[in-house]
Amino acid sequence: MKTIIGTQTDVIKELTAQVADALARKPEANIAISAVDLPAEVLGALAASDIAFDKATLFQACEYCGEAGKGAHAVGAAFSPLTAAKSFAAVHAPDPDADAEHAADYDAAIQAAGGLDMVILGLGERGHVAFNEPGAGFGEKTHIAKLAEVTREAIAADFGALAQTPEHGITIGIHTILGAKKILLVGFGARCAKAAAATLTGRPETFIPASFLQLHTDVEVYLDADAATQL
Repeated sequence: MKTIIGTQTDVIKELTAQVADALARKPEANIAISAVDLPAEVLGALAASDIAFDKATLFQACEYCGEAGKGAHAVGAAFSPLTAAKSFAAVHAPDPDADAEHAADYDAAIQAAGGLDMVILGLGERGHVAFNEPGAGFGEKTHIAKLAEVTREAIAADFGALAQTPEHGITIGIHTILGAKKILLVGFGARCAKAAAATLTGRPETFIPASFLQLHTDVEVYLDADAATQL
């Protein structure tokens, strides 16, 4: 895995250039983005860039299940700066009402579109990516994931109280992510330092889902100085 370390401004500039290059080579690219743990500045930079997304297709990587996946605090709402600023050929999101049997239909839609050319992920502090929590299976496609209590506690304020916070999310799986041609992973802040070290220097293991990215041949990891302190 190639690792880019610098100020947040510098690494976002590098990432944006990578996306621009990918779309210059293939304007009709299929791009999956997880807004979970992805710094808002990344989506803001893509929105403010001069990159043309009008022939590209956006696949949202994950969403809360049930009504939480449709309201003002849905994961999809985080994409509004990008989708408001840029036109896409199509925008797809996992169905928050899908059951376990039909969750993988999203993978079928991705394959029908020609597969993923790029995935952009945020690195969670426990090594999770999208809603692939510690313990996530290596071979999973899009699936219903039980959200860890620490995840629910972190978002509880958005939903008023922990009791009203969603318990499940629908997410592309590790298998889906590794099927992309290129993966960009972003981690900012000291909270990501332990996960970044495990992802880059540990062995691939289910309790650090991001560590499975080591098995891919084209991954770039973007870290600020605080996230890189344990490397």
